[in-house]
Amino acid sequence: MGASTIVVAREDLSIPGATDASGDGISVPADLEVQFFNVLREHQPDVVVLDLRDSREQGIGAILKVRRRSAIPIVVVCTVDDPLVREYCLAGAAECMQAPVDIMLLNETVQKIIQLSKGAPAAEIVPEGGLFQTVSFAGLVLYPHENLLVGASGASTKLTTSENWVLLHFVSNPWVLCTRDAIAEALYGSRRPSSDRAVDVIVTRLRKKIAGLAGPAAQHLIKTEFRRGYVFVAEVSCDAPPMRREAESRLHARSA
Repeated sequence: MGASTIVVAREDLSIPGATDASGDGISVPADLEVQFFNVLREHQPDVVVLDLRDSREQGIGAILKVRRRSAIPIVVVCTVDDPLVREYCLAGAAECMQAPVDIMLLNETVQKIIQLSKGAPAAEIVPEGGLFQTVSFAGLVLYPHENLLVGASGASTKLTTSENWVLLHFVSNPWVLCTRDAIAEALYGSRRPSSDRAVDVIVTRLRKKIAGLAGPAAQHLIKTEFRRGYVFVAEVSCDAPPMRREAESRLHARSA
């Protein structure tokens, strides 16, 4: 397998060695999350490693923050006696490893995760039964099971199956480059057309429907990256699956 890209972050999503925009090496705490997701968007890592060895029971929150905005696999590094390992997995971690971490084992684990994620069928983006009940963004609400997009005024529009799948792909990967190849693979699998034009046509129709509900400026929620693909630039709020709701409930209970 070829070289992989890994981003390592702490529980506050700060990245060791990263600097702020001024280049003075000092990161403003309020901007750490923004900086983290900028790095994900720019470098498109294969895996995120969260170092939770010094976690003050906020590790679950860190995992949930990443999972809400990205589908990138997460590997957690924690202490041997960490009581929250199960919760980390419920919140969305692909693997938990105890410190001190054997570098060879970490590399083997990362490569296996990458292999599994790249070999997963397109339907895994939205598992049967539905990853999301509803998805909210920019004042709009998507009901994926009904192929329905509803605006703040209550007006709605029906999506075709292809439009629904493409929008689900975007909201599952906000702020991350979605290549035309990845979108076509999600839509068509092995039957994908040889031309990217089919994807572009669907995205154009989707932009018009979004703009019809939220105004002309909303079509820019789907940003074109020239010759590469698209980036969905909106904060996304999803109705989480049952296991993730359980993890969130435990986090809130501990914080109370």
